Amino acid sequence: MVVIAVISSSCTPDIYHTRADREAYGTIFQKTPAVENVDEGDVDISSPEPMNLSSLRKAGGGASFLGPGATSERGAKVLSLDKALETGVTYGREYLSEKERVFLSSLELTLARYQLAPIFSGGGDVGWASDSQRAQLQQGATDLVATNTFARTSRGGFNWLSRTGARISADFTRDFLRFTTGNRSVNASDLAVSVVQPLLQGGGATVTMEALTQEERNLLYDLRDFANFRRDFVVEIVSDYYNVLSLRDRVQNNYVAYRGFLKNVEREEGLADEGLRTQTQLGRLRQAALQAESRWIDSIRTYQTQLDQFKLTLGVPVADRLILDDAELRRLGIIDPDVTREQAVKIALVTRPDLATSADIVDDAERRIKVAKNGLLPGLDVSMDYNSLSDPGDTTPGINFDRRRWDTTLDLDLPLDRKAERNDYRASFIYLERAKRADELARDRARLEIYDAWRAIDQARMNFKVAEQQVDLANRRLEEQILLSELGRGDAQDLVDAQNDLLSAQNQRTSTVVSHNLARLRLWRDMGILYIRKDGSWASVLKAEPR
Repeated sequence: MVVIAVISSSCTPDIYHTRADREAYGTIFQKTPAVENVDEGDVDISSPEPMNLSSLRKAGGGASFLGPGATSERGAKVLSLDKALETGVTYGREYLSEKERVFLSSLELTLARYQLAPIFSGGGDVGWASDSQRAQLQQGATDLVATNTFARTSRGGFNWLSRTGARISADFTRDFLRFTTGNRSVNASDLAVSVVQPLLQGGGATVTMEALTQEERNLLYDLRDFANFRRDFVVEIVSDYYNVLSLRDRVQNNYVAYRGFLKNVEREEGLADEGLRTQTQLGRLRQAALQAESRWIDSIRTYQTQLDQFKLTLGVPVADRLILDDAELRRLGIIDPDVTREQAVKIALVTRPDLATSADIVDDAERRIKVAKNGLLPGLDVSMDYNSLSDPGDTTPGINFDRRRWDTTLDLDLPLDRKAERNDYRASFIYLERAKRADELARDRARLEIYDAWRAIDQARMNFKVAEQQVDLANRRLEEQILLSELGRGDAQDLVDAQNDLLSAQNQRTSTVVSHNLARLRLWRDMGILYIRKDGSWASVLKAEPR
């Protein structure tokens, strides 16, 4: 007992921590080959190294179109898209939580496996007792007599649920009692072995292994969900990255438009002084300039807010000064995927892990019917008990195997009360139908997502062409209105409209090129072929696609 106690106390919390990690990562290592685009290292929940962005290049003196906000960008670190992806998968709080969710599922599986292995137990107790009472020593005389005893009990055994449903248990108990007065001692040992095997209800590997089977599949499902989450997370980062850049581009466009209005007002004021413009026309331009200034100021705030929100997504402290690389926006172009819509659907139905999970859940529901059906059977258990004792009054430890007892029992439980089991059996058919409908819905949703992404690609491509034409047209209109104004023949409202239309067309052009590239990226994701590397970047999947 002392040795066992010392060994047990030597297992520090750190040792338990290490053993749990080793076993959990081992189960993940076993499952990851069955999941596309997830390796065991992708679910490592070790704390990352402290964030260090010192290697990033510094920005210049700040963009003038940001006005007073330019001071916050002076000397700030410039974050490229690749570095943003790497930062997000390393420090993103949501990403880290998803990895931990998979790890927790792995821990649950290790417990389910443990419960189907021999589980050993041991213990004991030590006691000292003193009993004093009056005793007659001789005629007419009494005295106090004390009886002191020292008792020690030790026990050990195991319990094992086998794959057939048999419950096997063994227990060895040893009792030691010593009377210190007279130095007498008694040893008593007892060995008990019991085997209970269900023959009908609760028997068989399907029923016994159901909990373990489901935990095995749950970890597989969680790994598939993690594969899907990685794709969604990367698409979200890319989308947010370009959204922030689009907002910054909008600030610049609004600033240029605002400066253009100021020049128009200055020119029109000169014409008004010469009597070539009415105060109404001049007031209209001044009003438009104020509205342009308001749009510019609002766009600065929106841009800065979204930039800070993007930092939260990446796990970067909001106080850190970062800006995104404008060059990433200029690299975008209109590139159509080298695959037809129907080909994309066929690929998605084969490669998407969520569809594999929905199909497997149907199998789970079918297996549940078998388990529920077993619960309707009568209970019929055969049990065998073996017991050996030490000899009475034995002063030395040991078991006398000649003093043994065998018992065999057949226990029958007639199925007179099976209301709960009946309801569970009936409900299992409903769960199966639900699982089938959910599988059908998942496949239809996959098709819908492909169709929607395809429409978004077409829509963005066509809108980009329209926006390009609008920019050219708005530029010519604005140049014409400025020329007419300089000649004293222009109209203030026409000038305002031309300036606003140019601003809208420029913003629309940026928005459509971003939308087209994001729609293409979402198409890859919905097809299940957006393969994410460990650093968050994605592998080339189609011949004509960059990156």
